[in-house]
Amino acid sequence: MKAKMLFRIILYIIGLNVLALGTTLFACGKLGVSSLVSVPQTLSFIIHTTLGHATTIFFIILVLIQLIIVRRFELKIVLQLVLAFVFGWLVDFYGLTVGLKRIPLNGYAERIPVTLLAILCTALGIFMMVKAAFVLIPADGFVNVISEKLHKPFGQMKFCFDASMIVITIILGLVFLHHITSIGIGTVLAVLFVGQLINLFNYIVDKTKKA
Repeated sequence: MKAKMLFRIILYIIGLNVLALGTTLFACGKLGVSSLVSVPQTLSFIIHTTLGHATTIFFIILVLIQLIIVRRFELKIVLQLVLAFVFGWLVDFYGLTVGLKRIPLNGYAERIPVTLLAILCTALGIFMMVKAAFVLIPADGFVNVISEKLHKPFGQMKFCFDASMIVITIILGLVFLHHITSIGIGTVLAVLFVGQLINLFNYIVDKTKKA
């Protein structure tokens, strides 16, 4: 039992880091980010802060909305606040401390592979965190609360959430920056392939268990 718990903890930590790395790589590729990252990145442009700080602010807002909706203290939601700070720090760690955001990428020949790697890391990170079954990232926690409140499937609410993030990003860009930012081919590719890759990882794991 202790070995299984230790494995879940290690899997969760690795998954969190891989997801943060994917978030950073999306920003580095500059071909559009995932719907989840689009609002924080646009927010970072508006208030002139780092992507990590903007992500933390955005996640805190999502956690507070969850608490308002459920109208009671829930530890699994409150713990998302801790995760918001840790995740934001990791994004800036990979982007600024490691220096990934300072690597110059010239043209589509370099940006497309980075964006594809970002999609892979995002899918793998989410997959590992879900398998570990600990605290949800605030975005997924928010979707979970909404799905329970409206008695709708999680997948359906996840699609609505992702679509709303893209709409909010477009509105924020037009209102505050006077142009659309953070949305591009990378956003489209993320919508098309992140979920499919997660399904593929699940299929591989299930096949391995049965072998």
